[in-house]
Amino acid sequence: MDRVVLVARLKPGVRDRAEALLTDEYGRLHEDRFQRGAVFISESEVVFLLEGEDAYETVRTILDDPVESAMISHWLPLFDGPLHRAREAHSWEN
Repeated sequence: MDRVVLVARLKPGVRDRAEALLTDEYGRLHEDRFQRGAVFISESEVVFLLEGEDAYETVRTILDDPVESAMISHWLPLFDGPLHRAREAHSWEN
């Protein structure tokens, strides 16, 4: 299973709006296209963890397609800088 992590810095004071987006159908990032996912929100960042077969290719397809990438457009005004991929540097299982 592939894992993709996307990270964006949040503008000051938008954490509540970011959390509200998660309950809105327009704030959910193609949940049906991945086997598993999670969104982490701090005061200053949002992290999207997306897992599934070919997750990396699925993310690339979504972000490269003008229609599909519209799903992320509701998040863009909250970002203070670009959404970027974080490389997995270490993982473990017990």
